[in-house]
Amino acid sequence: MPRCHPEIARRFGAAFFVTGLLLSGCVMGGDPPATPSSEVSAMQQRFIVRYVPGSAPERDPTLVADRIAGSARGAGLMDAKGMPRKVTWLRRLAVGADVVSIEPTLDAAQARRLLDALDADPDVEYAEPDSRMTIGPGTDMPMRGPTVD
Repeated sequence: MPRCHPEIARRFGAAFFVTGLLLSGCVMGGDPPATPSSEVSAMQQRFIVRYVPGSAPERDPTLVADRIAGSARGAGLMDAKGMPRKVTWLRRLAVGADVVSIEPTLDAAQARRLLDALDADPDVEYAEPDSRMTIGPGTDMPMRGPTVD
């Protein structure tokens, strides 16, 4: 029986290993979220806010927390003791948007009010809940060619 050349066997082994590793990652991805990431979840603590280029909060991240706290106050978001929510600036993303945390956590209605207040701010380009992004099912694509029954 002829033997395989060791270099060929090593390359095929590496190719099968990498393919198996990639496929196992797809299998372990889990189920996609039940709701799109643009919808507000039941309890929300972190938000992503992108300010219009050239606006003061876009130029200086230290102003972001105060601006969002002002929007929260304007939306009537107070804690159980009637105190304003604590807004903490966490980081600026590579796309220029800022991630902020709000304590105590907002319920869905409060988060929606905050997002509406932020959308009304002319310096805000967009605001959304911070949530995990996953690969989910896309739109249904019609099959080409004859269907098999």
